Amino acid sequence: MKPIYTLLAAACVVASGAAQAELGANLGVSSNYYFRGVSQTDDAAAISGSVDYSNDSGFYLGTWMSNVDFGGKEDMEVDLYAGFASDIGDSGASYDLGLLHYWYPGAGGDDQGGELDYTEVIASLGFGAVTATLGYTVDSEYDDDDAPFIEGDIYYGLSADLPVDIEGFGLSVFVGYYDFDADGSDITGDGNDDDLSYTHWGASFSKDAGDMGTFSVNYEQADDVTEVNPDDNPNFWLGWSKDF
Repeated sequence: MKPIYTLLAAACVVASGAAQAELGANLGVSSNYYFRGVSQTDDAAAISGSVDYSNDSGFYLGTWMSNVDFGGKEDMEVDLYAGFASDIGDSGASYDLGLLHYWYPGAGGDDQGGELDYTEVIASLGFGAVTATLGYTVDSEYDDDDAPFIEGDIYYGLSADLPVDIEGFGLSVFVGYYDFDADGSDITGDGNDDDLSYTHWGASFSKDAGDMGTFSVNYEQADDVTEVNPDDNPNFWLGWSKDF
């Protein structure tokens, strides 16, 4: 899962001018890597890690990395992100506004339509246990204007942390809709318009094991098979992560 919405817990604190600054890192292992309803590893396991910086002004920046497999020359995803996140007074609401660049070293070429890198502006607004997210693609290096992951794509997301009465356990649910600007274009070249946009939903049940990290059981499913999403079956995978 992309880390821009929630900064990772910090392991050390340093002074930075008048503001308190935090540096943090995270390591994760999962039996699959799903992003917005689609496996990024061809249903194989993933190892991921991040390094983050934040301070009391709300500013943050960081990078997150994972192995990926789209059937081409790429084998790694590197996300670079920065933004501002803060509570909104004493209202119980919070916001996060950031810029996220998806970089796939080694990807591209004629077999993939050019480079795969793209950039999103992401905004989220939270109130209590509920968070709404909007992602808008502002730049893409993909060569084909009738393909997904180009300028103008929009992602809508809604998530909620549900109450669990057992200490150390957590349950979250989410739903998202990926609206591709090229939806309805003839992507496959068969003379017919292809549907690209899709809805996905899922849930995550987690256990905080203290120094041993956090373990999770995850479920995700999409509503239909498209050129972007090849699987509408229910999918389950296991995850583990630890903050440093």
